[in-house]
Amino acid sequence: MKYRLRPEDLDFLGSAPFRQTCTGELQAPAAAVFDQIAARPENWPRWFAPADDVHYEGPPPHGVGSMRSFRLYRLVRAREQIIAWAPDERFAYQVHEANVPGVSALMEQWTLTPLTDTRTGVGWTLAVDCGPFVRLLLRAGRRHIDKLFHDSAHRLETLCLAGAGGRGRRPA
Repeated sequence: MKYRLRPEDLDFLGSAPFRQTCTGELQAPAAAVFDQIAARPENWPRWFAPADDVHYEGPPPHGVGSMRSFRLYRLVRAREQIIAWAPDERFAYQVHEANVPGVSALMEQWTLTPLTDTRTGVGWTLAVDCGPFVRLLLRAGRRHIDKLFHDSAHRLETLCLAGAGGRGRRPA
């Protein structure tokens, strides 16, 4: 990949020049949600529409320090490193390399809050340091990012409830 991004620690989630946090509730246990977002990257295309290939680069077990390859829209490629892995609670990663210019640092975090045995509060934070043009695009796209999160959360909930475990058809 052509562009290396600056490494950051988890404090970046609160200090990045561009931040967006989306929240929702899923009718699924936290363990099932964590399993889909952290342990089963191959399922991301089933619930996160822009993703078409997501996988860990090395053999299991995976956790903090693991590298993951991510491809969006068949065009954008990135290598990410897992920086937080707390089962049923928190999953965070930062982009190390990408094939597109304009981003200096990028980190995402998923937080899970068990509300009951069958309901989970979900938070997702996007933290980015980027050039003015990319920042303008991100600011202009806030509503789209929010809609993408909520649509993805609905498909994620469907996948968790189906107990698909990586098999079956993509949820509608």
